[in-house]
Amino acid sequence: MRKDILRNLHSGHQGIVKCRARARQSVWWPGLSVHISQLVENCSICSQHRAEHREPLIPTPVQNRPWQRVGTDLFFWEKKTYLLLVDYFSRYIEVAHLSVATAGTVIAALKDAFSRHVIPEMVISDNGPQYSCELFRDFAEEYGFTHCTSSPRFPQANGEAECAVATVKGLWKGGEEKLKALMTYRATPLGCGYSPAQLLMGRPYRTTIPQLPANLRPRWPNIRGLRKTETRAKENQQCNYNLRHRARNLPPLQAGQNVWLAKEKKSGTVVQQATTPRSYIIDTDEGQVRRNRTRSHITLGTPINPEHTCGTDVPYVTRVGRVSRPPDRLDL
Repeated sequence: MRKDILRNLHSGHQGIVKCRARARQSVWWPGLSVHISQLVENCSICSQHRAEHREPLIPTPVQNRPWQRVGTDLFFWEKKTYLLLVDYFSRYIEVAHLSVATAGTVIAALKDAFSRHVIPEMVISDNGPQYSCELFRDFAEEYGFTHCTSSPRFPQANGEAECAVATVKGLWKGGEEKLKALMTYRATPLGCGYSPAQLLMGRPYRTTIPQLPANLRPRWPNIRGLRKTETRAKENQQCNYNLRHRARNLPPLQAGQNVWLAKEKKSGTVVQQATTPRSYIIDTDEGQVRRNRTRSHITLGTPINPEHTCGTDVPYVTRVGRVSRPPDRLDL
């Protein structure tokens, strides 16, 4: 009987609050509220259409020196392919035109940039074929840097490069010469008061704007003070993001749990947690894939047995991941 009542309460696939409101009109048994919550959270149909919920922002760590960590990405502009590199410390942007978007041309452009600056300790990119192939892994091993890829279909993990791409496209929309537009960006002070050129090279750029020769003398910024400023800015950014999106941590997924990949519109099974934050290895009909936990990419969809759900001894996992177990009652 409880099985039928639960099914009828969830007819129309309304949310937890609405189902509980319907139940309060006429039915009750010990643990009904928990059973309704479990039923809605694990409904495979609801999980396919559940709205995205943001998790708290993980800011990138403040770097100690220029070119320590860089982000890279490919983008298209006027039917041409470009490779972008951005330094996490100085926000200095390098752009190179690629005749074809292959791993070989990407590696050649990166070698050219590394020869002008230095070999970074870490290179962050998306999971495109140019970066995930064996040729790029051999390149990373030869040059001695760590290559970290973001979860597929989750560009936020490579946020520095994505923001840099948007910046470059904004500069080029005006129709100005591309290299001159990049020079203008590199010479413009950031929020910390220093331009990307100053943070990278220790000297301002000489541009078309007249400047006194004394202003072009090399002078390094106070790195310690700069790091404090950057840390405060990232903390404020994190706080504002979490408040604006009402971000909260989603409960972790467990091995063997069924999930729904919203972007691909197919189901899968969790194999294990990946090495990257909030990512999991998912087994699908087409093979194993890595996806981020965010609900726009992985949503709960574990089939449940209503008869088993109706038992009062079923533990309930709250939204923050805490296991809530019903108390033991005397069988009088």
